[in-house]
Amino acid sequence: MVIKETSTLMAFEEDIRNRGFIDWLVAHTGFAKPLHRYEGKLSLMNDRLVFYGNDKKKKQRYHLQINKKDVTDIFHGFDNVFKRREDRALGLSFKPLRINFVKNGSPTAIYLIIEFRRALRTSNNKQCFTELNQWIDSKGK
Repeated sequence: MVIKETSTLMAFEEDIRNRGFIDWLVAHTGFAKPLHRYEGKLSLMNDRLVFYGNDKKKKQRYHLQINKKDVTDIFHGFDNVFKRREDRALGLSFKPLRINFVKNGSPTAIYLIIEFRRALRTSNNKQCFTELNQWIDSKGK
C-alpha cells in the first residue's frame, strides 16, 4: 500500500562524487535543478521505498527498491559528499536528504530532493525527513 508518493530528484553517492565540471555548472545556472542523475517519483510504502523515474545519463527508465529493514540511517543536511558549494544558493533554501542502506551486502547512499520548486529553490526535504523517521520507527521493519 502506498502511503505517500512525491516527485523526487535522486543521485547516488558516487554520482555526486564523480560529477564533472559540466554537471556542476548546469546545477549553478539560472533555474537549473540541483545536482541529480535520476528524476521521477518516490513512493513510501509500509515496508519499502520505491523510486521510478529516468536516468538522465543513460537516457533510460530506472527503478530502485529499498526495503525498510535495509535502511541504516536517514540524514537531512549537507555532508562531506553533497556539500553546500554543490548548490547555487549555498544551502540557504534547501538541504539534501540522504538515505543510507544496504544493497547487495554493501553500504549505499542516495541523496534526494523532494518536490523541488525551481523559482524559490526549495524542497519538502525537511517534512519528508520527519515522515521517514516516523516510518522507520513504526512497526513492520
